[in-house]
Amino acid sequence: MSDVNAEQFTGFSENHYQHGMHTLAWISLWLIVGLGVAFGLFGFFWGLTQ
Repeated sequence: MSDVNAEQFTGFSENHYQHGMHTLAWISLWLIVGLGVAFGLFGFFWGLTQ
């Protein structure tokens, strides 16, 4: 009985909450990485021109 409830809860959390959190985590991760690379390249080329 407890196994069935655990499986149902795991399926629910996987389908809704965890999937949403996983998507937001990847978006924020790549946003931070992209901004870091962009600012890094900008700073590098700006430094070269000075």
